[in-house]
Amino acid sequence: MRDEALFEASVNRELVHKRSVSEVFLTDFVQSSSRRFVAGAQWPRWHVFYGSPDGSPDSALMAETLRQAVIFLSHLCGVPLKHKFLMPHMSISVEAAVLDPLVPAQVAVELDVKDMKLSGGQLSALTVSARFVIDGTPIGEGTAAARIVNPATYERFRGEVPTEPPAAGEDLLECADVGHATQRNVMLGQSSRPFVWPLRVDPTHPIFFDHPLDHVPGMLLVEAARQAVRAASSRPDADFALFEAEFTKLVEFNYPVDVAVTQLEPHNAHGVTRVRLLHQEETLMSLLARVKRPR
Repeated sequence: MRDEALFEASVNRELVHKRSVSEVFLTDFVQSSSRRFVAGAQWPRWHVFYGSPDGSPDSALMAETLRQAVIFLSHLCGVPLKHKFLMPHMSISVEAAVLDPLVPAQVAVELDVKDMKLSGGQLSALTVSARFVIDGTPIGEGTAAARIVNPATYERFRGEVPTEPPAAGEDLLECADVGHATQRNVMLGQSSRPFVWPLRVDPTHPIFFDHPLDHVPGMLLVEAARQAVRAASSRPDADFALFEAEFTKLVEFNYPVDVAVTQLEPHNAHGVTRVRLLHQEETLMSLLARVKRPR
């Protein structure tokens, strides 16, 4: 009860009924009850990176929207802007829906804070479930967990690691093979083993590096996993109907990382697939996914 009271007091001090935010997609944020919030988001008609060719909701765009909503919710609850966020888990499921390509999608993201921890009266960890709704129609759900640390704790956690971004790789897969129109959006290099591709990080990419980072961001890893599934299935239009990602360790810029795909149900074309990001055989991220059926 004490933590609950501290949490509510923190929210009430900072809460505004309606507030614009600087993130790419969020437009509004309101509180509907003590642990429930609604974020307004706008998805553009056309995005230079995200988008499904069949007009269905893009799983990676939903994941990025949820990530932004969790971070903003935390700041709204009193977390200082300089604190760092570590997200060990994220899951997304997408409903069968078709979005109008002629108008931006106005999305309501209904957020429910399931678990939370406070340290010294300040939010230090939380788990949030989300429901994505357009014009009253659910289009998907998600969950995300976040651990929040102050700058000094983050520095101790990071230790002595190189933080200089790498040079972009030049041995990329063809963009058409992974569902993109430009080589700049390709996250995988040429494969030397079946169903295993080296991760390639472009530190100048405007989507994933729109602000300085000292490690490879999680959303880039999710996209690399999706591209690996596309390459493994020879379906450049493939997207996830659902995925669950576990981030077990930060991916450092200097790590050589392999992206490995395993079909867990080899006799079912739409079965569950596992993607692992490996550094010297250590799993840095594991993602379980089911691919949308083609229309």
